[in-house]
Amino acid sequence: MNFPNEIKINKDWSYGSIYLGNKVVCDGKPTSDSIINVFTHAHEDHVKNDLITEAYQKDKRVIMSEITRQLCSTFMLVNLEYDFNLKVIDDNEEQFEGFTIKLVESKHILGSSQVEINDEVHGKIGYSGDFGEKVNEYIDVDLLVLDSTYSGDFNNRKWTMDEAMEQLVDDIKENIGRRDINLIADAGLLQNILSELDIWEDIPNVIGTKKEKGWCEVYENALFSQPKNVFLKGSEEERQLKFEQNPILTIGHSRSILGDIPKGLTYIVKNIGIENEEPINQINENLKRVGISSHSTGRSVIEYVEKVNPEYVLTDSTRSQSNAKKLAKNIGQELGIPSISSEELLSKK
Repeated sequence: MNFPNEIKINKDWSYGSIYLGNKVVCDGKPTSDSIINVFTHAHEDHVKNDLITEAYQKDKRVIMSEITRQLCSTFMLVNLEYDFNLKVIDDNEEQFEGFTIKLVESKHILGSSQVEINDEVHGKIGYSGDFGEKVNEYIDVDLLVLDSTYSGDFNNRKWTMDEAMEQLVDDIKENIGRRDINLIADAGLLQNILSELDIWEDIPNVIGTKKEKGWCEVYENALFSQPKNVFLKGSEEERQLKFEQNPILTIGHSRSILGDIPKGLTYIVKNIGIENEEPINQINENLKRVGISSHSTGRSVIEYVEKVNPEYVLTDSTRSQSNAKKLAKNIGQELGIPSISSEELLSKK
């Protein structure tokens, strides 16, 4: 297969850089030729403090959505309030010398974006970023770099993500108030669960860290139902709640907030177990694992590519090499679109 040269392949898997043409880098390190660094969303495997700092130091323009800027500001030290090189793009196409950039919502977490480039030299190229199952607007590109968190093989699930969310919310409501509850889920997914719970008139206070508190505030400002107060772990407010001896709800983006032996019932909500017979699996009397993902899975991955309808697809190996190969194969077989993983393409160069 003769694959076009618009995509430069990253050899440093630790950063996951996506190079679109010569001028634009997504979610990674700037190059000597690049002038733009786009960050698709606020998860820390896609945006890091040192990557933005390096872009600033090398006088590269940094681009992200406004919500991504707000979420990143809750945990990053680099200046995201004002910098000459920082530019927010929301729902509009931005013109640069020789190309345009457009960010399109990807329904992964709040502020997450697909990236569309229209380049005078390389044509229409783009990156899906991480995307969810409810994408309703698509980038218009001829060459698509596709997130490969899932290969598209997850088609045997007997329940939907909406059904899993509903069951989780009901299960938490059944147990809350009876014992301490610990709710652990990835950033953004956690805030979606809290919004679906919508119990904050009756249970206004939760325990978390500065990051959970900051993300809840951003989501609340975007009209998602969130706890009224996120008291910091180890604070006087937490000690007061424990003194009152009422059951406590602790929230976290990582299980590390709980220590070695957490008290109460713990829900671990992860993108594992999504092929299980049931979405909620009881491991023991104090632990439940819940298979919910903010990523598109199964047939919806293939449907996304079908809606974008590119001439070529490059599946991103920087975060999941095995899934990228499977996904490229599936796309070729099901849609007849020439597809290859970035790892395979790199090995041919």
